[in-house]
Amino acid sequence: MTDADAATVQAVHDVWDGRLRLVHITVVDEDGDGYPVSDVDRWVIEVRVPVSEDEQDAVPVAQVTAFTVQAPEDLSDLAESFHLADAAGDYASAVAVHDADGGSFLNVFAGAATVLGLPDLLIIDQIRIPQPYRTLPGLMPAIISAVRGGPAGRTAAFVLTDPTVWGFHPSDDELNLPEFAQWADTSVLVSMNADPRLAMQLTEEALSTPTPPAGARSDDVWLDDIVQEAMTQPAIGVPFTLPPALPTDVWAAAPDDIHAVTADDTTGTVTIETHDTTYEVVGMPGNAPQLVGAAADAPEATQAWLRAVHQRWWQYEPDLHNRIHDVINAYLAGTLDTITAEETPHLHVPNLPIPIAPWPTLGTVQLEPAGEDTEPQVFDAVLEHGGSQEHIGAVTVHESGHVQAFLHDEWRPDYPDHEQAVAHLLAAGAREYLSAVLHNELSAAVEHAILTGDVRGH
Repeated sequence: MTDADAATVQAVHDVWDGRLRLVHITVVDEDGDGYPVSDVDRWVIEVRVPVSEDEQDAVPVAQVTAFTVQAPEDLSDLAESFHLADAAGDYASAVAVHDADGGSFLNVFAGAATVLGLPDLLIIDQIRIPQPYRTLPGLMPAIISAVRGGPAGRTAAFVLTDPTVWGFHPSDDELNLPEFAQWADTSVLVSMNADPRLAMQLTEEALSTPTPPAGARSDDVWLDDIVQEAMTQPAIGVPFTLPPALPTDVWAAAPDDIHAVTADDTTGTVTIETHDTTYEVVGMPGNAPQLVGAAADAPEATQAWLRAVHQRWWQYEPDLHNRIHDVINAYLAGTLDTITAEETPHLHVPNLPIPIAPWPTLGTVQLEPAGEDTEPQVFDAVLEHGGSQEHIGAVTVHESGHVQAFLHDEWRPDYPDHEQAVAHLLAAGAREYLSAVLHNELSAAVEHAILTGDVRGH
């Protein structure tokens, strides 16, 4: 160490009062999206100690690598994010472990997100502190506090860190982070991203409250794996009156990268989006279609296909869409007619298991959408009996296949069959999710039949 270096170190020690300045560098891809995927922000943070009143006069004393994972919903989301971000800590293994007291990590994280109104997860991964600054009292807690309160943590409800990858062996004093708790028997420390006193209180409450046992007044289920498994099994043939196949020469002019079709029945507009082009065809059913924008500049053969699709859409899609809903209702009721003869016009649906859990008392329960149609979908559970209605609980359905069911605490807390009541709400929520899966599959098949000459069943 030179005299100049020694003087700088001494100046830092002389002025050190816990104040830090952080310089954040975000790493993005060529499109300006987060590194290495759009739902993970990677931060390289230089930690400096100011040695004078001049904003520029600050000495680097540490470097931190951190990640912000945006709104993770399941363990596969987290594992992929940790892998793609090249996180050094053993977070993927840790979050898959159930804590003896806290239960599943996802439940604790979801609780923090709900309490704090923040959707993301912050990982304070690697911390590098040169030896001359290791003895600054309270430096480690100050660094962690500054990172979690800065740009990297502003949307995070929860924080993870793994001291085994900090680049040095932290002392007991450096590990004395009272707002953090060890997750299960892993090397990972966890904390709510709040004021240290509040974080400590909320984390202790979360980790000291056992996961509700089976039969409690709430429960949840993950359906994505069930759906993915069903997709690998033989599908069910369902009779559909399908449009005639497009002539081969017309279908040949269709783009090969169609990824979205939208239609507006008030204007008669059909919009077809490809990777780099949007084709718009306007005209009420029965009228000559008008090509707009890129559609009017498309090759003649593509224009002929667009006109044919517009005519076919308004001729066939409304009835086919009604048929989709009839099929879903019959599927859920167990009364769906199926076909085995391939020559019969038909579409396919996955053979999904439909959960059944009877309501354990008099009346029927309806799920009514609560508020706007947003993600996740939230439903009020309304018990109808004898002309009266009671709001008895709620059901939340996530696009990821995570379904949560709750009985309101004030609704007959001493009700003896609350386990079966929760099971009924959970089954109702699962049916909502599975209905959406069936609707998406059949809608895609109907769209394919209208846009192409490849019409199954002909």
